[in-house]
Amino acid sequence: MSGALPPGAIEPADGSMRAEVHRLFHLSWPVVLAFLGTVGMGVVDSIMVGRLGAASLAAVALANTWNFAIVIVALGVGRGLDPIVAQAHGAGDTREVASGFALGVALAALLAPVLISFYLIAEPALTFLGQPRDLIPVAADYCGALVWGVPGLMGMMICRQFLQALGKMTPGTVAVLLANVVNAALNWVLIYGHLGMPALGAVGSGYATSVSQWFMLGVLLWLGRRQIGPHWSGWRAPLSWRALGGIAAIGLPIGFQMGLEAWAFHAAGLMMGWLGTLPVAAHSIALNLAVVSFMVPNGLAAAAATRVGHLVGAGLPWQRTARLAVAMGGLVMVVPALAFTLVPGVLAGIYTADPALLALASSLLPMAGAFQLFDGIQVVCFGVLRGVGDIYVPSAANAVGYWLLGLPLGAFLAFRGGWGPRGIWAGFILALAAVAVLLLVRIVSIARRGAARVTIQSS
Repeated sequence: MSGALPPGAIEPADGSMRAEVHRLFHLSWPVVLAFLGTVGMGVVDSIMVGRLGAASLAAVALANTWNFAIVIVALGVGRGLDPIVAQAHGAGDTREVASGFALGVALAALLAPVLISFYLIAEPALTFLGQPRDLIPVAADYCGALVWGVPGLMGMMICRQFLQALGKMTPGTVAVLLANVVNAALNWVLIYGHLGMPALGAVGSGYATSVSQWFMLGVLLWLGRRQIGPHWSGWRAPLSWRALGGIAAIGLPIGFQMGLEAWAFHAAGLMMGWLGTLPVAAHSIALNLAVVSFMVPNGLAAAAATRVGHLVGAGLPWQRTARLAVAMGGLVMVVPALAFTLVPGVLAGIYTADPALLALASSLLPMAGAFQLFDGIQVVCFGVLRGVGDIYVPSAANAVGYWLLGLPLGAFLAFRGGWGPRGIWAGFILALAAVAVLLLVRIVSIARRGAARVTIQSS
């Protein structure tokens, strides 16, 4: 497992600006497609469940509020491989690459039972959080269906992130796109009761998601076998609690940083629940569309983490790459910002024909359009900081932006100012603007002093 990568494997970033933009684009477009495919599964789920009525759509939206609050931890653990594996790959340290992968798999296995336990307490948790009682039974059953996919989900996230850290983006894209076909077909069978299967309603979508997660893991292992095989030491790989603690100290803070943002939107979903069933459904439509647009800069953020990590590991300048990536992240969000502002009714009409639901969702979308630029900048900043191995400060930025500024303002406007659901979304405009500014300042600070390589001792 020792030896150096071929000379020139990591191209320096001191060529033309066009060449570096091309490198970022080459790394990002497969990830963008993969993320859009992942969101596409959620969109298809919402559309197919939405045909059952607003109550079913709201119940699944409530379940996914709980679901995504849990999944974000797994995603963070996977992204903890970014600074370790990407920088080790840039440095030609194949032993560290293999150690990072083995430790990621081990940590995922340890976290899987924890995730399962959170799914199983969905009903009492949602009840405690004061959600609509008529939605909780279906939401809890949906979460119970997701339990069966947790091991596949964890394995898929670790393998996908490992391959991305090596600069191999395509396997994840193919896996997600194929899984969309599987998920849609299983939705048709399980939600509506085709091919002799019982009609499970909204809960059938949860079982379809679980099967699709296992399917994605299988596709990733097959397509990525040439990259994974040489770096897999087997189930008897030398591990230590100290090394596991080291990777947890990287992966869990990244998960927490991502969680602070996701949990803020989930908290908004819970506050929508206090306003009633219609606001929950409208919020789910607006958020679903906002998440679709977010996947483009999110893919660029993954590319930035990989590229910057390679450059830092190789001891090459990374600052110009960071600036280009952040600028690209803001520019790509201009189009969705205009669409959300100019044609909100057309977009919301994809999900529902209910006049009241359509009107409320259409009123939220222009507010989502208002924060698109900030959203694109902040997520790419997170990718850059992940690449340089800056772990803790981004969490503080999210805590300030969302929990000290955005959510309190949103709650005040919604419940005291008479803005209702629009007040909650107004808070997000402030939150995302604040986070974007804080992260830009952090990148400038690190760029001036330089970045050090992140390493894990596996023995």
